[in-house]
Amino acid sequence: MTIQGKVHLFFEQSGTFKNEFIKMGIPAEDYDIQNNFGQTDHVVDLFAEIEKAYGGGGGAIKGLGFNHLQ
Repeated sequence: MTIQGKVHLFFEQSGTFKNEFIKMGIPAEDYDIQNNFGQTDHVVDLFAEIEKAYGGGGGAIKGLGFNHLQ
């Protein structure tokens, strides 16, 4: 599998995985409700964002998909 574009990581341990992708030269951003270590890119209530996107509304995760994986 090759990854084209940026990796978006959600929920627990997202920062750990983000850092590993970056070490491999793959751009990455993480989303979480907390920023305890000062490294979270997007502090957001993911459950509320999922509900917004599911209901057809906008939000932080609208438009993210799997079209960059091969």
